[in-house]
Amino acid sequence: MIRTMAAITAAGFALSACAVLPDREGPGEVTSPEVDVSQVDEDGPDARDCPAEQYQVLVGQPREEIHVSSLPRPHRIYGEGDMVTMDYRPERMNIVVGYDGRVIEVKCG
Repeated sequence: MIRTMAAITAAGFALSACAVLPDREGPGEVTSPEVDVSQVDEDGPDARDCPAEQYQVLVGQPREEIHVSSLPRPHRIYGEGDMVTMDYRPERMNIVVGYDGRVIEVKCG
């Protein structure tokens, strides 16, 4: 009986990790991570340098105005406070969006 309950509890925890949170409707509400699915690195890790310095013009712009298709790869866009992987990839450009929906930082890594 104890083993069965432990297995059910473990399965419940595993499934809850896959839960999708509702999108943000306003400040202070729960949000799902805004990670761009186009962050796949097609050229390999040493193909080019990170161009974050050239994209500093995005700081202050609304997230909706970022032309994702024109961004260099690899890149990712995520919200301030969102969970992201901590792997450091010097060629990857990161665009961080603040709680107000505007870009607050463009950096490499």
